[in-house]
Amino acid sequence: MNLEPSKGAVGRRCVPQTVDFSQPSSIYVEIGLLRMVLHLLTTSRLSTLRLEPKSSLPPLSRLAFAIVLGLIFLIPTLRAQDAVRPSLAGEAAAEARRQSIQDIPYNLLAGPIRFRFSITTGVEYNDNINLAERNKQEDVIIRPQFNIAAIWPVTQLNTLRLDLGIGYAFYIDHTNDNTNNILISPGSQIAFDIFVGDFRINLHDRFSLQQDPTDEIQLSNVVDYGRFENTAGVSVLWDLNKAVLTFGYDHYTYISTTDTFSYLDRNAEILSFSAYFALTSTTGAGIESTAVFNYYNENFLNDSVTYSVGPFVEVQLTNYLRLRAAVGYQFIDFDSGSTVDDTNDSSDWYGNVVLSHRINSAITQTIAAGHESGLGVDSNFVTLNYVRHTATWAIINRVLLATELFYEEGDDSGGLFGEHIERYGGAATVAYQLTPHVTLGLRYQYTQKQSDLPLRDYKQNRVTLDGTYSF
Repeated sequence: MNLEPSKGAVGRRCVPQTVDFSQPSSIYVEIGLLRMVLHLLTTSRLSTLRLEPKSSLPPLSRLAFAIVLGLIFLIPTLRAQDAVRPSLAGEAAAEARRQSIQDIPYNLLAGPIRFRFSITTGVEYNDNINLAERNKQEDVIIRPQFNIAAIWPVTQLNTLRLDLGIGYAFYIDHTNDNTNNILISPGSQIAFDIFVGDFRINLHDRFSLQQDPTDEIQLSNVVDYGRFENTAGVSVLWDLNKAVLTFGYDHYTYISTTDTFSYLDRNAEILSFSAYFALTSTTGAGIESTAVFNYYNENFLNDSVTYSVGPFVEVQLTNYLRLRAAVGYQFIDFDSGSTVDDTNDSSDWYGNVVLSHRINSAITQTIAAGHESGLGVDSNFVTLNYVRHTATWAIINRVLLATELFYEEGDDSGGLFGEHIERYGGAATVAYQLTPHVTLGLRYQYTQKQSDLPLRDYKQNRVTLDGTYSF
């Protein structure tokens, strides 16, 4: 289960994700609609994890260990079964990957390294930059951004990749809200893939520097929610044909770029494991688990440890309809003694369902729903229920329409406010490919928050016109 908020352009957590059934290890690809629209062929990926910590292992962790151990003992039996597909980690997969790299568009070739550069400039009107119920501030914001994607097949089996988006935000009226340094778009990363026999090893460093406060459902009356997030680690995929095991370790760092939220600065150690079993040619199931140890630099919020474990299933119902569902148990154990008087732990179920539907060659949609808990901004944790719908419509030549709808309901565990929140909204984006190098985009986004506390409601309208030039 992924407990870290997936921060999209609309809403805070759990942006609907499609399932790649060619990767039975349950690796997700986030639907980055805004970036996809701006670049037409570019997909924004995000898979940062934020979970939470303590030290002594409760019975749940021992149970998870026993399950993992049992799965490992199943390996010899699974190896003896008939082959049903090429290995995801073998030389054939590496060769297929190499051939796909040759098909990636580029505008600069330096030896074996392929580069793709683009520049995006956007002008946004925002009628409520400070997310306020009263005394709302409106402004026009200029957002230039430079994007680079590079891929280097170091050898036939090893590939190094760089994705980076660097931008800035200029506020016309409220210049004090200008970006402190630069912005680094979500999905920026350095990744190195290594194939060794039946193993695929991925070394990665994923990072972002953002300031949009609508990414957090708890926030109101805030303009700048600046933070740098970095996830560095390694994942190992072991392909046993009808079984795929994935092990992962990540070190997560959060650094606030504003004094207001410096109490959120923290580090986390993240351990993850998943086991996927191919039941039929169209159906697979498995188990996934995580353990995350979270440590704040300051004593404002409580350190914590999170354990989660549960089964999942992936089914290709038809050639056009895909389903992934997961359910399990999540336990977050918090320390005590912080400045915020919140002594509540979380012991709850989690669940999520993602349905991906390709209606025809021009229209696709994704519906996602779920229940989960994650770290709070002013409390130990927030429990969230959500429903989201996204769709892309390529029904006119050189024109792409993307739509988003979402509803979220959240309850924090106490802390400063003890707030019950409902938030909903949507967005529509139109992109037009003017020339092979120039794409124009127009986006409207609406967000409304309703709180049971006074002066914490808000409505926000945003209209953005932008252009992207690919060299």
